[in-house]
Amino acid sequence: MAGITSLPEPITMSKEMAVNTEGIHVEKVSEHEQLVARLNNLDPPITPEEVKQVRRKIDLRLPPFLMVLYIFTWLDRGALGNAVLMNIKTDLNLSGAQYSLAVSTFFVGTCVADCFTNIGMRYIRPSLYLSGAMIVWGIMATLQAVAGGASGLYAIRFFLGIFEAAFISGAPYLTTEWGKRICIYLSATPIAGAFGGWIAWGVAHISSHSIENWQILFILEGLLTIVFGILCVWVLPDRPHNTRWLTPRERDVADWRMMNDGNRTHGKVHWAVVAKQLKDWRMWMNIAIYMCQVISTYTIATFTPIIVNTMGFDKVKAQLMVAPPYCVAFVMVFVVGYFSDRFKSCSGILVINSIVAAAGDLMLVLLPSRYNHARYGATFLTLTGILSGVTLSVGNITSNCCGDIKKAIAAGLFQAFGSTMGVATGYLFPAKDGPEYKTGFWVLFACTCFTGTGSAIMTIINIRENKRRDALSGPPPTDRVIDFDEDGLMEKHPHWRYYR
Repeated sequence: MAGITSLPEPITMSKEMAVNTEGIHVEKVSEHEQLVARLNNLDPPITPEEVKQVRRKIDLRLPPFLMVLYIFTWLDRGALGNAVLMNIKTDLNLSGAQYSLAVSTFFVGTCVADCFTNIGMRYIRPSLYLSGAMIVWGIMATLQAVAGGASGLYAIRFFLGIFEAAFISGAPYLTTEWGKRICIYLSATPIAGAFGGWIAWGVAHISSHSIENWQILFILEGLLTIVFGILCVWVLPDRPHNTRWLTPRERDVADWRMMNDGNRTHGKVHWAVVAKQLKDWRMWMNIAIYMCQVISTYTIATFTPIIVNTMGFDKVKAQLMVAPPYCVAFVMVFVVGYFSDRFKSCSGILVINSIVAAAGDLMLVLLPSRYNHARYGATFLTLTGILSGVTLSVGNITSNCCGDIKKAIAAGLFQAFGSTMGVATGYLFPAKDGPEYKTGFWVLFACTCFTGTGSAIMTIINIRENKRRDALSGPPPTDRVIDFDEDGLMEKHPHWRYYR
């Protein structure tokens, strides 16, 4: 795991030469190096009890609120699937191809923005950056109610994707800086699926002659997003040294925790080191695994109401029946997160998740459409395996990146490449393939198999590498902060350990 501290011997700080007012060359210590030295010489030193107290304070504030915000991203992107059961295709005169394109344009927007959005948080306070993005995407989500036709829907969903990208990539980055409670906010995915079904079921019972049910759905969810976006300004943290709801001592403890994960909390970005880190084959392999997993995630978010509708339920009841599989998945997110923390494993447990999801996909492929109850049961396996596995794949990428800048870029990269898979989801379940949708489920089965196989390979490689480093330099010490950025070593530092 990346929470490693310093070498026993004193840290050698690299120096830059500067000229003082008398023209004499003096050594200049960077802001980052000053912080490392100060944290290692605090009086009194930081204790494990303080670390637990600060982590508890952060955990009570940040992950639950991020979870609520994440719910809104999934509600806003997935509402189009619920709107189909409220006759949006008929009212806007959308063909099957036009609907698929409307689904995909959202992911085109996120793909464009994902690579760059986290860099903005380096220069703009995250509380302002994320809240502003959320308010704008809430406006976009609301405007879907007045799209008027296919062209308007394409444009609105493209910009919805652009501004949701700030949170989709920013939340994993923010969470890895402040702690590893990824499972809490990612549990929003199944919660959103359940709530989306319940909300849509309630909206479907509203009778109005002046406005369509799908318009009410878009307006309701969009306005709620705007309200919570405004709250973000006061609730979301910035960086430890300028977060208002931490005391000065607590800020030092938070900096200590971040430094132990290889993050830089102060100082300029060393882009030459970042460029070298982007050659890390482990990061790209984990991104490839995430891409194959996320195609199932995005498909589930959009098409589950439509798929459930083919299993013998009417359109209104299908909205309600979407919720139970998501509720089971929600519980499993925390079960998986607990075992991941306990065994310090992400990719290893992801193998098990992939087996569960692949079993569900295979049942949906092989069972004839007349076996509605068995096929509905298979959705529990697919949703549980995939949605609880997202926690693992995101944690696997960010926890195995040393340094906050690399984590920010990696978060943008895996979301951007994941969005390319999202573009494909719009075409995996065309109406002509219903009710069995064999082609779509075969694709999901193949992708899930790749996720499981790739995760098994990465688990073996990381375990062997950690054992090799233990044999060479011994277990990492735990009494000091180590500057992993020293000499540009980063993941190559002898005290860095990979999540397995």
